[in-house]
Amino acid sequence: MNSPYCGKFRVTQQYKPGTHDGLDLVGIDSKEVHATISGTVHYAGWENPGNHAQGFGQYVCIRGTDGLLYYYGHLSELKCKTGDLVACTDVIGIEGYTGHVIPSGPGGSHCHYEIRGAFYKGAKVYDVCSRSGIPNVKDGVYDDGYRPGTAPAKKEPDIKAVQSALNAHGYDCGTADGIAGPKTLNALINAISDLWC
Repeated sequence: MNSPYCGKFRVTQQYKPGTHDGLDLVGIDSKEVHATISGTVHYAGWENPGNHAQGFGQYVCIRGTDGLLYYYGHLSELKCKTGDLVACTDVIGIEGYTGHVIPSGPGGSHCHYEIRGAFYKGAKVYDVCSRSGIPNVKDGVYDDGYRPGTAPAKKEPDIKAVQSALNAHGYDCGTADGIAGPKTLNALINAISDLWC
């Protein structure tokens, strides 16, 4: 299982494609929200700086090494900023009730966890349950297995996964062979240049 929480958490709202495009989760052992994939923070901030009660409120969006966008919404505090490189299990924020939620109701303090193919409303939504292993069961309590301070050592990025993601986004690496040769490095430099320019 790969959840945004270390230790126990509860599913408070299920993933329902077209109705609710992600999972609402509440941390039990900790309110810290962790990156579920290594990648780059594509955006960290308010969905609408002029209206903190709109949408995801304060949220983080990570572009994973697989090229998909991982959203963590309704956060009370951010622990990263746009452009940061993050590794799976890094703390990126604190669960909250910013954005469109009812603090005293069923949508109180939580993290909305969602996966999209692109950074805009209406982009293809991916099945967060099948990708994370979190059962799509309302009120289910699960344990990610990690405890703060006991997360496994961070792994180096999988070169084949990076090559596949670069190829999928039009940066030609050739065959995804797991070897970081000149063609792969050139594609990576071009992707990073496009991201920050």
